[in-house]
Amino acid sequence: MLSTAPFIYEYIRAMFEMFPNFWTPVLPIAEIGFAPIAVELAGESLVLFRNSEGQFAALSNRCPHRGAPLSRGQITEDGCLQCPYHGWHFTASGACTRVPFNQLNQAQLSKLSAVSFPTKVIAGMLWIFTGTENVPELQLPSSLLEPEEHYIIHHEIWNAHWTRAIEISLDYLHIPFVHRDSFGREFNDIAHKDALAQISITSTANRMTITNRINTLHKGIEIEWHQPNNVILKLDLDGMPLRPHLFAIPINAQQMRFMQVVLPKPGIDINNFNFDEFFAASLDDRIMVESQIGEVPNTTDEHNVPTDEPSLRFRRWYYRTVKSEALPQV
Repeated sequence: MLSTAPFIYEYIRAMFEMFPNFWTPVLPIAEIGFAPIAVELAGESLVLFRNSEGQFAALSNRCPHRGAPLSRGQITEDGCLQCPYHGWHFTASGACTRVPFNQLNQAQLSKLSAVSFPTKVIAGMLWIFTGTENVPELQLPSSLLEPEEHYIIHHEIWNAHWTRAIEISLDYLHIPFVHRDSFGREFNDIAHKDALAQISITSTANRMTITNRINTLHKGIEIEWHQPNNVILKLDLDGMPLRPHLFAIPINAQQMRFMQVVLPKPGIDINNFNFDEFFAASLDDRIMVESQIGEVPNTTDEHNVPTDEPSLRFRRWYYRTVKSEALPQV
């Protein structure tokens, strides 16, 4: 007797509740080989692999037969992922092509598919859509459309909710305090004791651009937030030889993957640039966000001032779009 279990449909509908229907990078493609690997994304266990033709795949790490972790399987000569429990074969699209010791026709096999997710390779990263239907086009800034070999990628796991990393990345005025012993020390000069912040914001349907400046400094920084989880620091506009793209990738409610994707300016000698020192600057941010509890609160749970407007706009978007809660304007 062959059937498609109802629990599979319920399982699919309930997936990615904390981060539904978004495109997000998950790992650099350099770390995904021909052996399946398990990753957690927004509370869901996935298996990533590359088949014999070099095609990347992301499936639910749960065989539809007996729920065994497919990441413990292996890639067959024909490029399928073989379940470690009963040897079922799945293609990169999730289609079941073989069930050992059973003689099944194509119509029967078509009912045994594993859950698969749309993928793209962009900027040296594997991107996954956290849904299975109505997949939108991925809208990206031009600085993420260069050939993959142009990017330097660093990532690490932080014990914090992903929204905390986005908020601190949008917050220009944390620099003099969180980074007081590194690049933020110039703000603590006596000349800036009574300085005032000048922050302007422009928004489109899926992007927010923040222009930040202290009135006692001749320069500032432009920051872009691209929904849902990418912040771009336009340091190259002020003389730095690179442009960082910061991604806060949810692992679960308590952890996230902080991925820095750096695009060096043309002509820079990357062998003579200290990328380790550059990436290490985020340690200050990590210590701060790991000391905070849970997701960012809504806009009415804390005291706010005018310079908090970038984070307030992010919070409104988060509660309205991700958590489907209506919030008052403040």
